[in-house]
Amino acid sequence: MSQTHALTLSLTEEERTELLALLEYTLGETRVEVHHTHTPAYRDQAQHREAIVRSLIEKVRHAVA
Repeated sequence: MSQTHALTLSLTEEERTELLALLEYTLGETRVEVHHTHTPAYRDQAQHREAIVRSLIEKVRHAVA
């Protein structure tokens, strides 16, 4: 069983904006991978990564500045 640990990260608004841009770029690239792969195991892995990146984007978007 994996344990979940909370992480607190302090970012400037400029850093938060850049992080969000990087995550959104990564999401786009991951969606392309999901679309183009024909290997079920790799597709599952890419879809899991996509879900994690989407979760991160939501957390960064809603972070209190």
